[in-house]
Amino acid sequence: MAPSIKERSVTAIVLVFMIGLFATAGGIMAFYFLKNPDLLLDAKADKASLMAKQIINVPSGQFSIQNYLIREVQHTPLRKVVKISLNIPMSWTPKNNPKRFRPNSDLEDWILADIEKRNDTLALKQWLDKIYRLYISGPAISHNSGLLRYKFKVDSPYETIELFTDSLQNPSFFIKCELESSSLGARLCERSSLITPNIQIRYRFARLQLKHWREIHQTIKSFVKSSFRPAR
Repeated sequence: MAPSIKERSVTAIVLVFMIGLFATAGGIMAFYFLKNPDLLLDAKADKASLMAKQIINVPSGQFSIQNYLIREVQHTPLRKVVKISLNIPMSWTPKNNPKRFRPNSDLEDWILADIEKRNDTLALKQWLDKIYRLYISGPAISHNSGLLRYKFKVDSPYETIELFTDSLQNPSFFIKCELESSSLGARLCERSSLITPNIQIRYRFARLQLKHWREIHQTIKSFVKSSFRPAR
C-alpha cells in the first residue's frame, strides 16, 4: 500500500529537520575552527610530534621508536643507554594513531615494557628444573588461559607469585603473575623475551589479560621486528 499524503508529509518534515540539524552542527564546527584555526593545526602538529621516531643506539643495534610509546630512556653518565621504558597499547601496530598513556589510564589497555641488558643466562627449562621446582607446592594445574599454573610454597622466595608455563617438560614461555596488586593499582603478569643474546624486552600486563597472552606476545614480537635493526 502506498503511503498516504499525511505520512509523506511527516517523512518530509523529519527529513528537513535532520538536514537542518546536520547543517547547523556543521556550520558551528566550521565557524569554530575558522575562528580558531590554530586548534586544528596544533592537533596535526601534536600528532606528527607523537608519531615522530627517536633513534636510540644500543651496543648490538639501533631502535627507531615512535615518541608516544617512550616513557623514559635511562643513560649512564657517559650517555650509554641502560634501559628504554615503554607504554605500548595492547592492540598496537606500527600504523596506529598515537594514544597517550596517562596516570589514570586503564592498565588493561596497555603493555608496560623495558628493553634492557639480559639479566640471566639460564634457559627456561633450566629455570624450571634447577630453581622453580625446589619451591613449587604441587603439580601444575590447567588454567583457562590455556597455560599450566604452578603455585609456590609459603615462605619460599616466590610465595607472592604464580608461575604459568606452556609446557611441563620443554617450556618456551614463562609468565609470572603477582598475587597482590602493584603500586599501579592492578595485579600484573610479567614475561621476558630475548631480542639479541645480550638484550631482552621485559613486559608486564594486567592479570585480567592473561587469557590473551598469545596476542600480547605477538604485539611485542611485531614491535621488536618493526623497531629494531641489529648491528652489522
